[in-house]
Amino acid sequence: MIIIDTSAWIEYFIDSKNADMVERLLNEEETMTPSLVLIELSGKSAKENWDFKKYLSFIKSKSSIIGVNEDIIISCGKIYSEERKQKPSFSMIDATILAIARNKNAKILTKDTHFRDYKEAIMI
Repeated sequence: MIIIDTSAWIEYFIDSKNADMVERLLNEEETMTPSLVLIELSGKSAKENWDFKKYLSFIKSKSSIIGVNEDIIISCGKIYSEERKQKPSFSMIDATILAIARNKNAKILTKDTHFRDYKEAIMI
């Protein structure tokens, strides 16, 4: 199980040199995209004038969209509090994605350096 982070979707949609890796994992693995990632992508799409509905339709065809449950919410607060001590720019969304990965026993496909030191991360 692999969680596709915002940065990984962006790499795919801009057809960067890393797009092939993202595509391979989309085709070979079961993937999830947190709803918070979709919110971030919506913002990026508005800024870049992308057709977000087209991207959203594609994401839904390739990946399960997941929200958060009570266990994730509780874990998120703890993760956020601890990580901010060492990484002041570690966001609540980063903490939520990490909490989801731990809850689902999943990996995170990402280019976000905040995740570099975690066993859950597959760095692009």
